[in-house]
Amino acid sequence: MIGLFVALLTPFFGQMAAPATAPAPAPAFAQCLLEAYPGAFQGATAEHLIWKDGTRMAWRTKKPTDLAFLDLLDVADLSDQFSQPYPIGTAWTPPPAQNVDPGRLRSEAFFRKMYGNSANAVERTVKRARWMPQSSNKKMRVTTVNDVHLKLEAVGRALDTLPKKIRKFAQTPAGVFVWRQIKGTKRLSMHSFAIAVDVGVKYSDYWRWNKPAADGSYPYKNRFPMEIVEVFEAHGFIWGGKWAHYDTMHFEYRPELLHPKCVKTAQPVSVE
Repeated sequence: MIGLFVALLTPFFGQMAAPATAPAPAPAFAQCLLEAYPGAFQGATAEHLIWKDGTRMAWRTKKPTDLAFLDLLDVADLSDQFSQPYPIGTAWTPPPAQNVDPGRLRSEAFFRKMYGNSANAVERTVKRARWMPQSSNKKMRVTTVNDVHLKLEAVGRALDTLPKKIRKFAQTPAGVFVWRQIKGTKRLSMHSFAIAVDVGVKYSDYWRWNKPAADGSYPYKNRFPMEIVEVFEAHGFIWGGKWAHYDTMHFEYRPELLHPKCVKTAQPVSVE
């Protein structure tokens, strides 16, 4: 009888004693987000980015597909956002390969959550930042979220220390905050969130101003000196001149893409 009792209990206690399965880790690129925006998040899991208010945002909002790049732009999720590592500094040889646009794949839901879900919401965070006080002294309307206004002012002060023949490319800004869609799309521009600035329009080149080659690519053009780009990158801004669909006047605050673990000079992280 005792033997039967023990035999009946053995499977139960065997199950109780089995070690718990460890949860799957968050994707490697999650660290780049958590450290680039301190205070914005509680943490991350294998499936979600967890915001400070408890909101869970999925890394993937769709199954992996074979969408053409220009179609993927319209449905990009957080995983896509890290799929093309940004080549920091001068460790980069133009032109970019076709459809290599590190930073253009953006989860719009992420930026709406971070900076504001409407023009009015973003407007409430905006402050006038002083641009290049020694040589330009313009004022630009920039978000105060993540202290972007202070970082842009720091960019301007650093640019003021460059030789005149270089800093002239950035002295005339074309503004920051404009709630609008990207031309030819239904996607919001990063200017909508007051985190992007255009400078030196008269020295700029833009892919839409040119005709594509037979293979659909656009002949690469740029007149901006890399000294300008390096200053912006040092303060968390990426440059549209490193895109195959180039926009050389364009800089936007994207510190997650400049994190040492996510830039192209480091080993690219997995997005699976």
